[in-house]
Amino acid sequence: MQKYLSISLLLAVSALLLAACGPSASPTAQPTPMQAQAVVSTAAPTLAMPEPTKAPVAANPTQALADTLGNLSYTGLFPDKAVALKDGSGAYEGGGTVRLLDQLIPQGDLNGDGKADAVVVLDDQASGSGHFIWFAAGLDAMGKPIPTEAIMLGDRIGVKSLTIDNGQIVADIVGQGTGDVACCGTWNIQKVLALKDGKLAEQSSKEISKASLSDLNGTQWQLVDLNSHTEPALPDVAVTLQIANGQISGSAGCNTYNATLTGAVDDPSVFKVGSIAATKKACPDPIMKQETDYLTRLGQAKAWKYDAGQLTLLYASDNDNPQYLVFEPMASTPAQ
Repeated sequence: MQKYLSISLLLAVSALLLAACGPSASPTAQPTPMQAQAVVSTAAPTLAMPEPTKAPVAANPTQALADTLGNLSYTGLFPDKAVALKDGSGAYEGGGTVRLLDQLIPQGDLNGDGKADAVVVLDDQASGSGHFIWFAAGLDAMGKPIPTEAIMLGDRIGVKSLTIDNGQIVADIVGQGTGDVACCGTWNIQKVLALKDGKLAEQSSKEISKASLSDLNGTQWQLVDLNSHTEPALPDVAVTLQIANGQISGSAGCNTYNATLTGAVDDPSVFKVGSIAATKKACPDPIMKQETDYLTRLGQAKAWKYDAGQLTLLYASDNDNPQYLVFEPMASTPAQ
């Protein structure tokens, strides 16, 4: 019996050896989990995708336009003489200065060629008492700009708004009208200008109403500068001014405030600010310093005017150096 078992065992081992040496008819064996892991780990490494390139931040188009138009030469201000501007300003003989007011540059097609033109406001501060406002157009403003001859709007006027509509320039101003003397405009006037033979020409001028402090009723403004474009307001600190029904209010940057506002009967540009009441929250400098300066100067303010779409409040004047709080318009709300 033991002999037969030994022979059977020997035959079984021999069969196994022959099967291992011969060709296999069975399906291809699947790798075990460990074998699969080995296959993956020896494959070519996957390349990391590069981070997407961020698009560069676009330049401010309004500032780019101002930079372009503020470095051109403008004719029409003087006979046979051009005034060359550099970085928005240019001096001329006699001590005067011409400055491009870059806060208001409307665009539109003035000559029907399908290219964007622009209108600039030129502030001519003569050496004497005159303070003249001119308009000029920059044709193909963002391509190869060609400035037109400038046209004078008037002496010591305020430009409230300026737009291009259907190939015409519409200007709302406070200027000289019926019964006014040369120095002092007291009328809300709308002027329409257009290109004629390559030059700007006035098409119409209409006296809308007498100007008054009530024209500011229901308007909202944000501080841009504390001293006539020489002391810019802090960025990201909103200082606001709201005018409604003989009251002013807003945020001084840290605290809210309010006061009465009284106009003069005989001069629409003159007003008086009553005692200013404000909340008492403390904030760090420079916010607190700016707030103190703002409220002090606002309390001293005594006259207002439009300046190329902005509102300026005169609070002091040192000879020929008036000092203004300068505001830009916010969205208006109806007066309550």
